Amino acid sequence: MAITLERARVVAPTARRYRWRRVIGQALTWIALLAALVFFLGPFYWIVTTSLKGNEDYFAFPPVWMPVEPSLTHYVGLFTRSSGARYFTNSMVISTLSMIAALVVSLPTAYAIARWRFGGGFLSVFLLVLRMLPAIALIIPVYLMYKLLGLTNSYLGLVIVYTVVYIPFAVWLLVGFLRDFPVEIEEAALIDGCSRLRALIAVVVPIIAPGLAVVALFSFIATWNEFLFAVVLTGIETKTMMVLVTSFTSGGTDMFYGEASASVVLGVLPAFAVAFMLQRYLVKGLALGGTKG
Repeated sequence: MAITLERARVVAPTARRYRWRRVIGQALTWIALLAALVFFLGPFYWIVTTSLKGNEDYFAFPPVWMPVEPSLTHYVGLFTRSSGARYFTNSMVISTLSMIAALVVSLPTAYAIARWRFGGGFLSVFLLVLRMLPAIALIIPVYLMYKLLGLTNSYLGLVIVYTVVYIPFAVWLLVGFLRDFPVEIEEAALIDGCSRLRALIAVVVPIIAPGLAVVALFSFIATWNEFLFAVVLTGIETKTMMVLVTSFTSGGTDMFYGEASASVVLGVLPAFAVAFMLQRYLVKGLALGGTKG
């Protein structure tokens, strides 16, 4: 009995120290997460509030963290005076078409590489190396070629260049999913009378849907945020939201902060919406992609 009491006196302080260490560790973890959240979301919060402020609140001291009377005046002006609706529609159409084109082209290409070793096993790596080329190295030859073919200032021209630029990464990503796909399932569908195309569409695609969601999200966001090709290859009828964001300057000194902030907010909302709609597949795709090899 004495030994048991002595052991309890020794163990109790150790257990208390362990509990305190665990509480302190959890507190430090939450503090670090809160600091990271403020660091990353703070600028976006300031942009959102700036888009809702009046002109007199931009340089107020102390700073106006939350406008007393939020107003959508800047958003209305963005669509009425700055042709924001046209720019927004252009970005939406071009990004959606580029996303669909990237999926349509990259899926059969990745399937050929994964199933029949098309390209000798080096094509997927070669395509990924092509993705490393900086856009600034391509813009002059692409512009000259588009000028000759009459593809400048057109949806088709931007969709083609974005599809070509983003296909290498999409193919490289899908090859990994297709190589991990059980071939026996596909062979069973072929034995049951499915053609190779029908087996791909009806059997393979539903199972690798998380990978396709990752490709779709990457293509949409990358196209939506792209600026260099959009500013060089477009005219007034086809300019995108990223071009609009940079247009709210006057003489290099004056800045339309409200309209600029509103354009930034509208510029990121579609990407958030697509990520939210695909999040169920996106988490699976990233998890599966992270366990390959």
